[in-house]
Amino acid sequence: MKRLLDRLILRLRSLAARTRVEQELIRELAFHLDQQIRENLAAGMSPAGARDAAMRTFGGLSQVQEECRDMRRTNHLETLWGDLRYAIRTLGRTPGFTVVIVLTLALAIGANTAIFSVIQGVLLKPLPFPQPDRLVRIYFSSDTQPKFPLNPNDFLDFRERNRTFDNMAVITRHDAQLSGSGEPVMLRAFSVSGSYFSTLGLTPARGRDFLKDDELPGRGRIVILSDRLWRSRFNADPSIIGHNITLNTVTQMVVGIMPPNAQHPGNNFHAVADGNTVDLWVPYTFNDNSAQRGSHFMDAIGRLKPGVSPEQGNADLSALLLRMADEHTGRGWHVYLVPLFKEIVGRSQRMLFVLLGAVALLLLIACVNAANLLLARSSARVREIAVRSALGAARARIVRQLLTESVVIAFAAAALGTTFALGGVKLLVLRLPPDFPRASAIRLDLTVFAVTLLVAVLTGLLFGLVPALTASRADLQQSLREGGRGATGVSRQLRLRNFLVVGETALACVLLIAAGLMLHSFVNLLQADPGFRPHQVLTASLSLPREHYREPASGVRFYAELAANLQAIPGVEAVGFGTDLPWTGYDGNADGYTIEGRPSSATEKTTARFHAASADYFKALGIPLLAGRFVNERDDNDAPTVIVINESMAKRYWPGQDAVGKRISFNSRPATDKEWIRIIGVVADVKDQPDSTTVRPAFWLPHAQQPERQMLVVVRGNIDQAQLRDAVRRLDPELAVSDVRQMNQIAAAALATQRFALFLIGLFAALALVLATFGMYGVVSYSVNLRMHEFGLRMALGARPWDLTSLIVRQGLTLSLAGAAVGLAAAAGVTRLLRGLLYGVSGQDPVTFAAVALVAIFTAALACYLPARRAASADPMQSLRAE
Repeated sequence: MKRLLDRLILRLRSLAARTRVEQELIRELAFHLDQQIRENLAAGMSPAGARDAAMRTFGGLSQVQEECRDMRRTNHLETLWGDLRYAIRTLGRTPGFTVVIVLTLALAIGANTAIFSVIQGVLLKPLPFPQPDRLVRIYFSSDTQPKFPLNPNDFLDFRERNRTFDNMAVITRHDAQLSGSGEPVMLRAFSVSGSYFSTLGLTPARGRDFLKDDELPGRGRIVILSDRLWRSRFNADPSIIGHNITLNTVTQMVVGIMPPNAQHPGNNFHAVADGNTVDLWVPYTFNDNSAQRGSHFMDAIGRLKPGVSPEQGNADLSALLLRMADEHTGRGWHVYLVPLFKEIVGRSQRMLFVLLGAVALLLLIACVNAANLLLARSSARVREIAVRSALGAARARIVRQLLTESVVIAFAAAALGTTFALGGVKLLVLRLPPDFPRASAIRLDLTVFAVTLLVAVLTGLLFGLVPALTASRADLQQSLREGGRGATGVSRQLRLRNFLVVGETALACVLLIAAGLMLHSFVNLLQADPGFRPHQVLTASLSLPREHYREPASGVRFYAELAANLQAIPGVEAVGFGTDLPWTGYDGNADGYTIEGRPSSATEKTTARFHAASADYFKALGIPLLAGRFVNERDDNDAPTVIVINESMAKRYWPGQDAVGKRISFNSRPATDKEWIRIIGVVADVKDQPDSTTVRPAFWLPHAQQPERQMLVVVRGNIDQAQLRDAVRRLDPELAVSDVRQMNQIAAAALATQRFALFLIGLFAALALVLATFGMYGVVSYSVNLRMHEFGLRMALGARPWDLTSLIVRQGLTLSLAGAAVGLAAAAGVTRLLRGLLYGVSGQDPVTFAAVALVAIFTAALACYLPARRAASADPMQSLRAE
């Protein structure tokens, strides 16, 4: 009987953990089993029968096993809750330490959360169109021009004859003046083909979509409004559908209103214009001008058929283009398809990944700093940990308790960091460049919060694991006898902290080098010659209504009179008009012109940007003349056609020659002398964007010979907006003046992306440097505290304060130099990722690397100064008494 009970008790003990509650359960079960077996034996049962009957009474051993499991689960939850309570009490006893470590991690987690919210909105969220992966941007391409817009007739051929697209559409900028309901205002508008919205997969919230028949001449006097314009200008009146509004003095019927959340790619596909930016859309009218295929100005998009890849679509259009080349366009062009998402995101993708890498390094530095703080704190708790181990706590149990404290710190930091991120995201959106893609999609959502929670857990484990493992390996006898001051444990912990400081310094150096390269690049951009002088230049946009200015000559007269009125204002130096401004992008492209005296090539495509400009346009912008003369008033419609070209066009087509006097023609076989266009001047190059590495060929036609109703006013001198608007109002009171800006503002906006990246990477690098400095200070200060007795003996033996100070500083400099060496080596590879963001500076710029090394040395010396002073003040008498 006794052996039977012993076996049962041993079996139960093997199934349950050795906790107080479970032991009580085992004893209770054993007592009742003993009583039941005794009763069964007294009733005359055999020992085996008495045992089986007793087990059946208690539901069998499986029930006992299940009860033990339930007890273990309950006990684990109670233990976890106890760990949490103990962690919170322990951290509450050291509020200074807790605040420092939580704040350090909160800054890094908040920065990561803010940057990830930008990446989530820009790169991870799909485009707000149905099946956006089927949308592509369609370009022409050549050996000299990788991306070229389409001609209307080429688009019509593509749309009718392709086999791989469900829909294709084109779009071009077509700003319109709204009048008849209040003061005239210029609206941002686009002229689109009838299949535009169906290609994107959008439908109006009210009314109807454009139809293919709306593209026919005389059928396109209709308009679709954005939700914002409908609400702000027409008070959300639903009866506006079917009624007329006045655009450019022409009545056009409203046929639809887009939903408020509809987003549409704008004319510049590197940005996304949402419904709050685009005001309205009108149908593009395709006239019968099939012979004119040299003017390329239309942005094209297409929706691939289900299951068709962009490569298949590219092959289809390329084969079609070869057939069209024999019919119309000539050889030399290719088709180039780009996924719409890639085209919209553009260069921002590289910049965002660089920023994500920067904040990840910052978080890693914060984790290393937190690990250093926890190591320093564990030295004060080593006796506590030794006592717990002596009382029977397993090493895994101690590690779990210490990791629980780390995770509590990380969650507190995540909560505070999320608060920082809420404000940080708002500041980021405010500081984003004006053309930054998908800015309206940037926000803190559930995905961002989930990632923040995951980062908090990983952070707590990352910075808490090494200190927890180190603290749990303490020598019990030595720790209890000496209070954790044993030489072996101290030496091991100090080596580990030194290693962490080296790593922290290396990571900070990588960030500092990235910031230094970005700063060097930005300085180069500011110092580079832009080709024009933006100071004291006021610009504005004007669009003359066709109904009031039917004849081209009437528009030319208007701009000439406006120039005279503005020139009469005191302080105005020059007034000009042009179709484009520097650093704002260009719409006009021309190809296929013939150069006099040079046979046309079947493969070479002569391409250039074309512009129109009035007299004094170049003078107003400060673009210098290199050869010949500018356009003047005598270059009117009765004079021979002339152009001014830029330096790049002169060097490409007339290298080593004087381009002035040379002639080109837009006809492949000029029959008369009047079909030749003479070059009268060469002006300095102006880049498309400030960081462009090359300048494309460009030419300017006199405005009188190439009349345009929509022109940009450029006024150099001391003039304000009110004076400009008054001058326009005196000539035409119903004409709206829009986009009034200083040229300095336009130049600053062109540099906004570089400034934004420099600001963030510089901020992260500064935080990293501060954290690395505090990490160095903590290690050196800890080392000095341990060696104060030694320093006192050194002073007693004749050492001077300077000797001790230099000793401590050398210790910090050694760590700093080691970290800088590792950081510089790592940065040499990492900075390759910055290559697309740099201008005029190499990713291995020696000046930047040397400057960062000097900064690391200086901050290390600064971090060691205060501990070194404390070491130099050691009391020799106190050390001798201790001996």
